[in-house]
Amino acid sequence: MPTGGQNSCTRNRTLIFVDEGNLTGICSKLNRSIDWIKLRETLSNDHDVLETFVYAGLPPLTSEWTEFRHKRERFLHWLEAEGFFVVRKQGRPTTQQAYKANVDVMMAAESLELSMELHPDIVTLVTGDGDFGFVACKLRRRGIRVEVAAFENNLGEDLKISANLFIDLSRIIRPSEPQRPIPEDIRSPVEAGIISNS
Repeated sequence: MPTGGQNSCTRNRTLIFVDEGNLTGICSKLNRSIDWIKLRETLSNDHDVLETFVYAGLPPLTSEWTEFRHKRERFLHWLEAEGFFVVRKQGRPTTQQAYKANVDVMMAAESLELSMELHPDIVTLVTGDGDFGFVACKLRRRGIRVEVAAFENNLGEDLKISANLFIDLSRIIRPSEPQRPIPEDIRSPVEAGIISNS
């Protein structure tokens, strides 16, 4: 992952924030498999990336979710081993077959807080959630350029009009392209289409 170095004075200091549930959920619906390394490399192009944060929900700490939670943790540990900064949120059951672990409020708050502390030139939001339009506006008022990476048909209008730049993920995450697949036993259960947690 790109880090600060000799060329940092000529490259844009960038923070990347990924709503994992939102991204993997839409990719599951579109039958697309995420190459996480390629995604980060593409978003990092010509940027001095300070950190890539991935916000992810976990199943509840109950016996019926034990196996699923173990698979989810293996996927998140894989992301961490590849240099992503994973932020977890514990979920709560909604039915016997589903749970909620919304990370959007956490991601919104921390994207603002960390931007004030680290003073990036650019913040990249990987989400289609229109509620992040408010976050984009707050960041731009601070002189921070906001780039949004999402699938166009999953991009909320408020977020689209609030960002400086829209990055169409359909050009990055293509079903026809060869992928560097994550081993099946550590793929995101959300990506595998088992459950949605966003």
